[in-house]
Amino acid sequence: MGKKDLQAFIAAKKKKEKIKEINWTKKKEDWLAKLNKLYTEIESWLNDLEQDAVSIKYINKEINEDHIGVYTARKMILRIADEQVVFDPVGTLLIGAAGRVDMTGKNGQVKLVLVPASSTGVQIKVQIKEEGKPEEEIQKAKEGNGQEEMVWKIATPPPSIKYIELDADSFSDALLEVIGG
Repeated sequence: MGKKDLQAFIAAKKKKEKIKEINWTKKKEDWLAKLNKLYTEIESWLNDLEQDAVSIKYINKEINEDHIGVYTARKMILRIADEQVVFDPVGTLLIGAAGRVDMTGKNGQVKLVLVPASSTGVQIKVQIKEEGKPEEEIQKAKEGNGQEEMVWKIATPPPSIKYIELDADSFSDALLEVIGG
């Protein structure tokens, strides 16, 4: 009985390790791809403005996150007329979002967050493991929640954080808010 129990214990441990395994490199790459897609979208929204009044440049920023380590992301610096707005990537290992970029101008800051497409605000889920419920069922439930497409949205200020769809109009409103227009 002892050796069988030991083998079962080892098999169960291996299974748990496999379930918990996260590909941190892929997580970082996905985050950087979504960040670049955001910048491309912003550039397209600004295309129809007077080009001599708009300039965009990028500078590299080092970000250090647990499990991922130190990596480089691009920070966007937007100049509109005599106003400057900085799009500063915060990271991907956040509570309630898969990424965040702070849009900062002289009149304040707006947070752009990478969240599931159907999300309308911060949601915190608690999962209680039932005794006797197979680990596979719990993992399937977790995986089902993470399959939704991640999109950029505007997060309203606390305490009651809501998400606003990010499109050309909502972006323009947020931009005016941070530059004081």
